[in-house]
Amino acid sequence: MIRYTVGKANVTKLHKPQINFSPKTAQQAELLHELKNNNLIVAMGPAGTGKTFTACSQAAIWLVGGHIDRVVLARANVPTGKSLGAIPGTLEEKLEPWVLPMTDVLRNQMGKAYYDHAVSKGKIETVALETIRGRSFDNAMILIDEAQQLTMDELKAITTRIGENSVLVLMGDPKQTDKVNLTGLVEFTLLLSKHNINGTALVEFHLDDIVRSDTCANMVRMFYKEGL
Repeated sequence: MIRYTVGKANVTKLHKPQINFSPKTAQQAELLHELKNNNLIVAMGPAGTGKTFTACSQAAIWLVGGHIDRVVLARANVPTGKSLGAIPGTLEEKLEPWVLPMTDVLRNQMGKAYYDHAVSKGKIETVALETIRGRSFDNAMILIDEAQQLTMDELKAITTRIGENSVLVLMGDPKQTDKVNLTGLVEFTLLLSKHNINGTALVEFHLDDIVRSDTCANMVRMFYKEGL
């Protein structure tokens, strides 16, 4: 970001970042392909496979390039373990910890200056799932993380919000469900397959697709083998 003076006014010129992203695995490449060819994509699989990183990187590219007007972020409000209690602040501040995995990718890809500018202009918006009913998102990419925690009622509310020229991505790992017998995301994908809905796609990631680290891969495999 460069500051210069015109008369007595300070003007800020914000350079568009150059984002270079290449998929690391065949499944990441498949997810990129489906993002570019469908309006609703379910990306399911273990942690560390790059589901969130791939989707958010493409969102950053589209937003900077003007392909979409904004990026909308949401996540199932289910904590891991015990709750730390009420979080003070505005709605955006309350939601910030929930969407950090996504905002971290967007900030790293765009650079802090461009990211902060996009947030200030409403081009990156964090929404609570409870407030999503009644809204319609046009020219947007809607990213829903931890979607394995969602119920069918919540998925119905979310997936019927897709407007013109928009892409909705549901990302999650059915193995990491904190609620007992909650299989909303799996049921939803079965419905999509049953009714053969045009413009939708499922991309499944597997243990061999983990790219985060060898330790992460070993931990995930251990928990999977133990059924945890």
